[in-house]
Amino acid sequence: MDHGPWQPATLSTEVNVDTWRMWWTQISLKPGTHQVFCRATDKTGYTQTADRAGTVPDGATGWHSTTFVAA
Repeated sequence: MDHGPWQPATLSTEVNVDTWRMWWTQISLKPGTHQVFCRATDKTGYTQTADRAGTVPDGATGWHSTTFVAA
């Protein structure tokens, strides 16, 4: 959150081994604009790199981020 340390998240139920899973976490924020990043870690322990790459030939990489305003 806002370029701070990585925080653990709770994952939704796994549908199958080939699908993404929704996640959630609970944090306290001051009012204002914030940015959150997420990255995946697979069952082997490999954590997704920040380096962006397209889907061809080996699948997309890079962290997803979104900016939002907290009231």
